[in-house]
Amino acid sequence: MEGFDSMMRVAFQLIRIVRMILVVLEAVSGLAVHWRKSCIYPIKEVTQIQALANVLGCRIEKLPTVYLGTLLGNNHKELVIWDGIIEKTEKKLENWKSQYLSFGVRTILINSVLDSLPTYVMSLFPMPVKVEEILDILRRDFLWSGIKEGKRIHLVKWQTALLSRSSVGIRDQNHDGTSRGNLWTME
Repeated sequence: MEGFDSMMRVAFQLIRIVRMILVVLEAVSGLAVHWRKSCIYPIKEVTQIQALANVLGCRIEKLPTVYLGTLLGNNHKELVIWDGIIEKTEKKLENWKSQYLSFGVRTILINSVLDSLPTYVMSLFPMPVKVEEILDILRRDFLWSGIKEGKRIHLVKWQTALLSRSSVGIRDQNHDGTSRGNLWTME
């Protein structure tokens, strides 16, 4: 038990050092840390978490939580993480479908906006194949249909449209079909 107590004293000392570093950062940079808005998110069981939060002057919250529009705390393979991206894509497409846009403008919108929406989440979590299929269906339907409903004639295969720009495609992908925007891989 004595080893545990000494470990907790070290932990409290480290938390105090972190607090001092942040206070010095505030003084030097002129930026302010909103201690009452800050939160600690314990993972599993953390002993004396309330005491640690008191040292930092922050609240204790539970996972899952939303940070910068991304759901944190869930299993990284769950599709619920991607629901926000799919909804944002559908919302953008609804606005664009009400306008008369040329094929070239639709291609530019897919490249510049729709492909950039999942980039931040892809830097944290690998994109499941199912989500990529859903987003590709939305992009494909917007590219070929525009404002018209129903089936349209596709000028080229969707796989050809996905080739890199140097190969006349609209999106940059690896040879295995994964997007190059995925910076880290998680097994």
